[in-house]
Amino acid sequence: MTSTFWFFGVSTAESAMQRIYPRWMDELGIDSRLVGVDFPLDAPAAAYRSAVERVIDEPGSIGGLITTHKLNVLAAAGDLFADLDDSARLLHEVSCLAVRDGVLHGAALDDRTSRLALESLIPDGHWERGGELLLLGAGGASIATTLGLHRAASEGRRIPARIHVTARSPQRLEEMRALHEEIGFPIPVVAHVTDDAREADAVVAGLPPASVLVNATGMGKDRPGSPLTDDVEYPLGSIIWDMNYRGPRLFLTQAEARRAERELTVEDGWDYFVYSWTSVVAEVHGIDIPARGELFTRLSDIARSAIA
Repeated sequence: MTSTFWFFGVSTAESAMQRIYPRWMDELGIDSRLVGVDFPLDAPAAAYRSAVERVIDEPGSIGGLITTHKLNVLAAAGDLFADLDDSARLLHEVSCLAVRDGVLHGAALDDRTSRLALESLIPDGHWERGGELLLLGAGGASIATTLGLHRAASEGRRIPARIHVTARSPQRLEEMRALHEEIGFPIPVVAHVTDDAREADAVVAGLPPASVLVNATGMGKDRPGSPLTDDVEYPLGSIIWDMNYRGPRLFLTQAEARRAERELTVEDGWDYFVYSWTSVVAEVHGIDIPARGELFTRLSDIARSAIA
C-alpha cells in the first residue's frame, strides 16, 4: 500500500515540496505520496482536530509535517497524542506527526534543524573571535534556535558569548525569557523592543565584529520588507543569515550590497529548509538521513533540480 505523508500548511499546493517529495521517495526507494491540508491562519480548533484525527485513522497514514500551524495543532489536539518529545513540551508546538501501530507521536524538530543550519554556516573557531548572535524577531523560529543552542552547550559545543533578540512585542520577549528560565539557559540574553527598522539598526551597530545576524522575522517571505534599513552598519566580518530560502528577501539584498566593504558572509535558508524536511521525513518513515554526507547532499541536489 502507498503510504500517506501529510503536509499541514496555508497553501500547500503551491509548495515546492509537491515536486520534491516524489523525487525524494524515488531516491529512497519508498512508496509514499504527499497530501497537503490547508488551513487559514485563523482556523478554528475543530479544523485542526479533525485533520489530526484523519492522520490517525486513515489507512496507510504514517504521519507528516506541520509548518505554520505548529502551536495551534497542539493546542487543539494535544490529547490525541500518545506522547510528545521534550522539545514539543517545552515549545508548546508540534512540527512532526508520526503514526506507529495506530498511535500518534508528536515532536518539535525546529531546535534541531536550526542548530544544524547554524553549525553548517558558522566555520570552526568563529565564536572564539568574540562575535555575538543577533536574532531579529522573537517568534517560534528564534525560540527554537535558542533551545538548539542550549542543547549544544550541554554537549560542550562552542556557543556565542551573548545573544541579542529584537521584537516589537514585549510579550514575545517575555515568552522567550520564561523558557530560558525554565531550562537554565547558559547564555546571557539581551532583549530589545524595537518599534521599527531604524531601532533594529541601532542594535546591529552595537554588535562586535564577527557577529552572526539572523532574520527570523518572516519578512521577505511571509510579508515584504526587511527588519533593517539600507543604512544599517554591519559589524565587520559578520555572518548574515536569512532563514528564508525563497521570496524577494530584501534582508539578503541589503547585505549583498555591503558584502565586500564589510567582509560579510551572506547565507540564505536553503540548508535550513532541507534539514527541516529531511528530519521529519526520516522520523516519520523510520529511516536514517544523516545531517551531513552523501545522502543529504543528494537529497539537497534533487530538491534544487525539482524547483529549478
